[in-house]
Amino acid sequence: MPTEFRYSALLLSTTLFLLLGAANAQAQDAAQQQEMTQVIQLYQGILKFPPPLWVEEVKDLGNSKPFRNQQKNLFSLEFIPKEQEFDSWKQLYGIYGFYLPDYDIKRFTQESINALALGCKAKPKITLASAENGSVILTYLCSDLIDPLVKDGDNTESGFLLISQVEQSFAKVYLAWRSKREYMKTDKWPMNKENITKAIEALKNIRYFPAEQ
Repeated sequence: MPTEFRYSALLLSTTLFLLLGAANAQAQDAAQQQEMTQVIQLYQGILKFPPPLWVEEVKDLGNSKPFRNQQKNLFSLEFIPKEQEFDSWKQLYGIYGFYLPDYDIKRFTQESINALALGCKAKPKITLASAENGSVILTYLCSDLIDPLVKDGDNTESGFLLISQVEQSFAKVYLAWRSKREYMKTDKWPMNKENITKAIEALKNIRYFPAEQ
């Protein structure tokens, strides 16, 4: 067999091996993400959502501390890393459901923003990050939290808020960090490029759809 032919065959087989390995790894990642995806009924809709950002593998699912509360027209399910406490959290992943027959998406969004602003001394900065797949994603930044919310010197709150509607029901997902103001524009600031990319990717995978289809 000519040397050139043996070299080409070896190169081709190596390339195919690498491509198949990459494809298999991607398939395994997709299967793992699917396994970690959660589904919950929120009134007239079904919410399909990924795990918190700090949960990257199935084995990490136990690394969260949950808090659940349900009333007649309000449901909340919040997660924080298990080493944190709810009265002094640094990272929060909240799932909320509402049944509000008299509301439209505009009113619900505005009141959701107003509720966040109650915890801020200064006017918070809110921008539209995305509006697609029936959901709105907003960025939120409070640079000066009210004193009762400041724990361990963490006087800022930043994050992403997703809002979606099914008939008279609303779903809200809030992904947030609390940190120190002096960390802004440093590598200690939690809402960095990496976390922003992960958060937007996670939120864009969230779906809220009718319970009866």
